[in-house]
Amino acid sequence: MNYRNAKILALAAEAPHCMYCREPNIGQVVACHSNHIKHGKGVGVKSHDLVCYACDHCHSVIDGRLGPHLSKRDRDAMFYEAAYETVLWLLLEGHLEVR
Repeated sequence: MNYRNAKILALAAEAPHCMYCREPNIGQVVACHSNHIKHGKGVGVKSHDLVCYACDHCHSVIDGRLGPHLSKRDRDAMFYEAAYETVLWLLLEGHLEVR
């Protein structure tokens, strides 16, 4: 069973910018899921809601739908960098806390 959290997905709307390209968020930043089977991805199934907050353009590049056409390794690196920045922002803003 994959981890689901609607609140984490919804917080993308509050992100100050895309966590990859840093483009200011004017409503185009969304929650971007991993594309790895090891993260719960399947046919018609989204991976865990451990996401990065990315603008429409970066999301499309990470998913391989839009150029520049990057290798799978480069798209993965893009996702992981943005996911790190997303988690850091969530912690710094108090949306996530460790108990």
